[in-house]
Amino acid sequence: MAAATTILLLSGLGCRQDMHDEPKFFPQRGTNFYADGRSVRPQVDHTVARSQLHADNYFYTGYINGKEGDALPFPATMKVLERGEERYNIYCTPCHSRVGNGDGMIVQRGYAQAANFQTNRLRTATLGHFFDVMTNGYGSMPDYAAQITPEDRWAIAAYMRALQLSQNAQRSDVPSGVEVKPLKTIAESEGMPASFAAPWGQADSIIIPAAAIPLAQPGSTAEPPPAPAKTAPTQSSAAALMPATKTYSVAQVQAGQQIYAKNCAVCHTAQLTGRPPTFPSLVNIVTRIGEAHVRHNIHDGAPPMPAFPNLSAAELDDLVAYLSSPSRAGHPASPSK
Repeated sequence: MAAATTILLLSGLGCRQDMHDEPKFFPQRGTNFYADGRSVRPQVDHTVARSQLHADNYFYTGYINGKEGDALPFPATMKVLERGEERYNIYCTPCHSRVGNGDGMIVQRGYAQAANFQTNRLRTATLGHFFDVMTNGYGSMPDYAAQITPEDRWAIAAYMRALQLSQNAQRSDVPSGVEVKPLKTIAESEGMPASFAAPWGQADSIIIPAAAIPLAQPGSTAEPPPAPAKTAPTQSSAAALMPATKTYSVAQVQAGQQIYAKNCAVCHTAQLTGRPPTFPSLVNIVTRIGEAHVRHNIHDGAPPMPAFPNLSAAELDDLVAYLSSPSRAGHPASPSK
């Protein structure tokens, strides 16, 4: 009996409610514990949230004393440029294209015109400007601060500078003893048709080995990335895609207009203005994306656009002649005789 009483006494001592009813404060609720009646204490002056100590202001903003800076906050190594290329191809090419001319795939299909990095204004823009636009957005471009880390934003900015240099390279930029080859020659050596170099309007550009040039330095250049494989002509269709001539007669343009009216106008309108975003405008399409790209899209299709392999080589030439003629929406100009 005494043992049972002892056990009950000890059990009673161990069942106090202190642990169940522990005194505590609830966020955003009042309390009578502090004189100001608030349960949450004011932060100490200069308190910084965890992982938000942005001591390097330039690294996180791209600004120095209120002005956009023009330097990377870390060395521009090949690893940095490769990372920048990878991130650029993922986040930027849909609008700006692989070469940064503002004619990415969704722009071709009716989205707002993207910035062309090859213009004089943006070739002279600072790296801090590009970083700031990626961080905060600009015009119709949204910000990418949530998708891309600050390190990757700087890497993309560095790659964009190399991309600008590559698309505006001059023979004088090439160090003595470095071989320079036309893009068509490079394409053929890689087993691709010579027209592979044409989709971006760069068929006569030169390629300079990036390894021979100091990275991200004024006057340097880098090898431009190839056009996306899905838009490039294939070897099997190369013969049909290669242009027969670069000089078009009035008769060819008129014949091409008839072919366009029969096959294309139902979607892209008789005025070539299209019905964005489903059917893009074809006004100046050859100038914008290159003749080889246009021929490829017609012959092999570019979903949702179907292929037109039924067009003969001559009909394809006539259609390209019509699309190549200087024009304005609804008012195609006649070519010179």
